[in-house]
Amino acid sequence: MKNSRKLLRYILSLWMLLCTSAISFGQEKKDVIPNKFVALVYMSGNKDFVYYALSEKKKTEIEVNGPGTLTIYNRARLENNEKASKPYYLRYLMDGKLIQSKKIGPQSISRKYKYKSNLTGSPSKAQKEEIRIPPGKHTLSFFKYKASHKAHVRFEFKESQPLSWAELPPDRPLQQVAIKYVPTGKRTEYYRVGSTNTYRFSVDGGAKLRVFLRADFTYNMHAQRTVRLDLIRNGSVLRTYKMTCHKSRKSEYVSEKKMMLGTLEKIYVDIPAGLGGQYELRLRAANGSALIRASLGVSDQKKNL
Repeated sequence: MKNSRKLLRYILSLWMLLCTSAISFGQEKKDVIPNKFVALVYMSGNKDFVYYALSEKKKTEIEVNGPGTLTIYNRARLENNEKASKPYYLRYLMDGKLIQSKKIGPQSISRKYKYKSNLTGSPSKAQKEEIRIPPGKHTLSFFKYKASHKAHVRFEFKESQPLSWAELPPDRPLQQVAIKYVPTGKRTEYYRVGSTNTYRFSVDGGAKLRVFLRADFTYNMHAQRTVRLDLIRNGSVLRTYKMTCHKSRKSEYVSEKKMMLGTLEKIYVDIPAGLGGQYELRLRAANGSALIRASLGVSDQKKNL
């Protein structure tokens, strides 16, 4: 079964290459073929495309290497002379943690594309959704939710300019804590934050920020805990990041022997254009304390100028 699925993906790759090579040459966007999918849906029009059927229970799973932008083309199947699709939600998980829902539709019937297979009905017009993919390798799983229509998707990915990361220390003094990665003995400095001792920094609009967070644990705490980190500008919370943190088996504090260190959690933040200024990273009041390191992203191209 596993070998037959690999063969199907190989044949699908060749088919898509033949269908899209004439139009994709010189373009930066690339088609993404899922590792797992429910069923294939073939469409024809000015170009031929392969879509992937969505399910409420079985996942459609892809892997991409960031940074970049993932574009998702969503279509519903219209039957019984319907002129427009009913709205539904596209749900996705990134690395098994981040859950988002995007409303799709209603969309009118497509006049340019039809099903190439023997499916009844007609596809709707495509609705595009974009997801910013942070640096590194990521797995995304897609489902449909509250859907009365058959729905299907296809994916394109555009890589972004790689970034180098420069340390962004806080604007005001915070307690520094040294930690050690046990297998290599490498030491790193973090800053301890809580609900009152916040991590303040100043950045320009359009900046890209990377935050490393490790939760503080005591030995009598459960093996995991939920941490909520607020991104604040001018006293107003712009966004809250929710993370499930676990006790680390490979990293430890250098000098604090009565506490256990949490596993590394990474957060990537895009500061909106025109909204530069002073920001804060603050834990919610009931979340105890955590360690933070922040870095500012600089493109390799700009770095070499």
